[in-house]
Amino acid sequence: MCRTMNELEKVVADYRSMKAMKEQIDAEVKSLEYEIIGYMDANEKLTETGNDFTIKLSTCERRTVDTKRLEADLGSLAEYQRISQYRRLYVK
Repeated sequence: MCRTMNELEKVVADYRSMKAMKEQIDAEVKSLEYEIIGYMDANEKLTETGNDFTIKLSTCERRTVDTKRLEADLGSLAEYQRISQYRRLYVK
């Protein structure tokens, strides 16, 4: 745990550096995912197995509820809501 401003400044610098590396790695991973999906699509495959890997490509669906529209139609949804709290760290 940081005890001085100098220690905190070093931790924040490390945090920013790691965060930047993470964003770069995430972008590279996403690019590789597109390459794999491109291969699967070009070869019209849903599964592929290599020497040390297995790929499965599936279509998923996500459904959400338009709460603003639902409240406009039915009134308040407060009694149906669950509220959870969490802490968010923001460093700029």
